[in-house]
Amino acid sequence: MGVSSMKVGKSLGTLALNIAFILAIAPVLVRVEGQKYEPVNPNFSPEAREVFNFLRQIYGKRLLSGYNVYVHTPDDFHQTGLQGAVWGRDLHWLGDPQKVAEHAIRHGYILTIHWHWHFNGDSAWKQRREKPVDVGRVVAPGTPEYEQLMKELDEAADKLEVLKKAKVPVLFRPLHEIDGGWFWWTDTNQPENTAKLWRIIFDHFAKKRGLNNLIWVYNMAHVAHMPRGRKAEPINYRRKFYPGSEYVDIASIDIYGVDVRGDEERYREYFQMVSQVAPGKMIAMAECDDMPDPEKMQRGLIPIWLYAMPWWGCPSGRRTVKWATYTMSHDLVLTLKDLPAFSWAKPKPHIGILYPHDDGSAWFASAPVEIKGYAVDRDGKVERIEFLASKSELDGLVGNPPYERIDVKEERIGVINNPPKTFLFKWKNPPVGCYTITAVAYDNEGNKSASNAIRIAIGMENAAKGKKVWASSGEHPEFAVDGDYYTSWVSEKRDEEWLIVDLGKPMKIDQVNLLWGWKIHAVEFTIDVAETNPEEPTSWRTVYSRKDLPWIVWKATYRIQFNPVTARYVRLSFKKRPRGQTWGGYDLAEVEIPMPLASHFR
Repeated sequence: MGVSSMKVGKSLGTLALNIAFILAIAPVLVRVEGQKYEPVNPNFSPEAREVFNFLRQIYGKRLLSGYNVYVHTPDDFHQTGLQGAVWGRDLHWLGDPQKVAEHAIRHGYILTIHWHWHFNGDSAWKQRREKPVDVGRVVAPGTPEYEQLMKELDEAADKLEVLKKAKVPVLFRPLHEIDGGWFWWTDTNQPENTAKLWRIIFDHFAKKRGLNNLIWVYNMAHVAHMPRGRKAEPINYRRKFYPGSEYVDIASIDIYGVDVRGDEERYREYFQMVSQVAPGKMIAMAECDDMPDPEKMQRGLIPIWLYAMPWWGCPSGRRTVKWATYTMSHDLVLTLKDLPAFSWAKPKPHIGILYPHDDGSAWFASAPVEIKGYAVDRDGKVERIEFLASKSELDGLVGNPPYERIDVKEERIGVINNPPKTFLFKWKNPPVGCYTITAVAYDNEGNKSASNAIRIAIGMENAAKGKKVWASSGEHPEFAVDGDYYTSWVSEKRDEEWLIVDLGKPMKIDQVNLLWGWKIHAVEFTIDVAETNPEEPTSWRTVYSRKDLPWIVWKATYRIQFNPVTARYVRLSFKKRPRGQTWGGYDLAEVEIPMPLASHFR
């Protein structure tokens, strides 16, 4: 075949594939574009209707970013500078619902709540329960199980009623992963019992208790554990759990184990599956490892979901900072700053630093240092931004999500009055040193909020970077000196551990920075140095020791200064982990030994 013929043949083949793809997803696209999406509760509160109207306005055009608020992973904001538009919480571990309501109002996000329902005080997970649950008896009036059901529904409704009185709408996702088989509410033999349970919950909450702030989100599992003999009919089996279109506002699915960068077919298959089980509903991704590629959504290669809720914060083994930053920064994706000023919310200004990244790369040889970001006030105006720098010895985040910085001594290094939504600040004459930088936005009503924190060095080089290192235990001690804050050396689960850095030659040092990973750091340790013979105990001398450090959840940063000493070997001797955090080993992201540029080694 000639070159021209080959091109024609290839073009026709590509056209045929494109036509086949369009035909395959056309029913989905028609539903997205043609549906009116009416709420199933005719007595929707004005606040719930406001959010619902916003959702149907953007559906098929934009993707709402989100994340689930748990203590088991970091908050994306502190890595990406951006906050999710949808925040997920769990009814079982909700805490004080009044504080949750106040938090939602203060930030103005869309709140979604799922429920790990520990029925009768036992586990939500079938395999962890001491006593199995017969769902058929739970939904049968007159049984003790039904009486327990009514009691627990009222207890749950009491919590949700606090949110209703505060006028906070909720995307409510009960019986999540309804067909997965691992939770007690999934009746794999009689799925109709589970569907009936959903209807009972709906009637009790929406009709009897008048919880008209709830927007009802049906949720499927990415894998349905079907009984034998039903493997050939997954859609029909899943449909048996569906309570009916009159009980569902939004349909969703939890998706795990998909290649977010390369797998297009599975996203289309999952979307189509949800649309077949729950036709005529907006479709969301209620849980996932990470958000799918928004560029592929924009190009029509995969459907545009209503929202995507990564279960894991970043960094984690399933969600990298790089991908989270890319997806949340994409113009298809809406973050918290992009939401309208809902009538029920009183949002503080939103501010984030987008450059430099807090990943270990922010070592600047000279001034000026440029800081880029955004500052938005959804119901007013940002009047000024103040930029703060801290050289405090101890820094980091404490408390529960969304976490607060511990008290640090900060110096104002600049201000921008009447700033644009995207700002550029130049720190023109910074002293040489290592800093934590934050920005604080003030609005016209006197409200303020702080940005994410970034750690930078100016006029310094890291003498430890890339040097030889060995440790008492664990894998990859070299990760502690690779210049990357999102890799780390993790020791075994012991208090007594150590790590040694060989600087390659003796040099004068007077500072060591220890930057820790997620949760487990040392609350007692020493820094020892030696010029020669690291295997000889008498070669070492202690230059710093510390006890009773506070527990810092995330980004624990120790900037330790001491009198200048000559050292080739630097040993970190860790003595104790935080109380209650002995389930893992030390997680040390980076050891930095800052030295002024052009310094003279001995």
